[in-house]
Amino acid sequence: MQLRKIYFNSLSNIKLFFLLALFFLVSSCYNVNEVEVVAPTKMLTKMQMVEILTDMQIIEAGFSINKNLNSGKELKPEYYSEVFEQHSVTLQQFKENIDYYHASPKVMEDIYELVLANLSKMKSEAITKKEEFDKQFTADSIAFISDSLELIVSDSIITSDGEVR
Repeated sequence: MQLRKIYFNSLSNIKLFFLLALFFLVSSCYNVNEVEVVAPTKMLTKMQMVEILTDMQIIEAGFSINKNLNSGKELKPEYYSEVFEQHSVTLQQFKENIDYYHASPKVMEDIYELVLANLSKMKSEAITKKEEFDKQFTADSIAFISDSLELIVSDSIITSDGEVR
């Protein structure tokens, strides 16, 4: 009989433990203190955010490429200040807008997709320009070599026995 009581008590304790654990797990997933999203003092449109974030990604890529140059890191705030000045935004206004847009993950995802699209477009344009430059450079080099060969031939004196002097 005693063994039965211990078994049922331990089984009840295990059930109680799992019920409490489940209760705390479920209640921790619910955010009672949800933060109210406050609209920024200067609201930036999605496209303005895309332009600013695109410029910032270009700056970050530049620092990533030149990571061996430590001297440039102290210039990073100046580059960002230049971006904010270009877009007539302060750092505080930008932070407020980032916080505002982060409250809507779908909107923020759309913004980042547009940033990636901008960067991809810029990359393809840069590749096209480089290919055009390479073609022009090759054509100019061939023309220069041809002109040089013509000068060499015209400046050379060919003797009657076929020698070049």
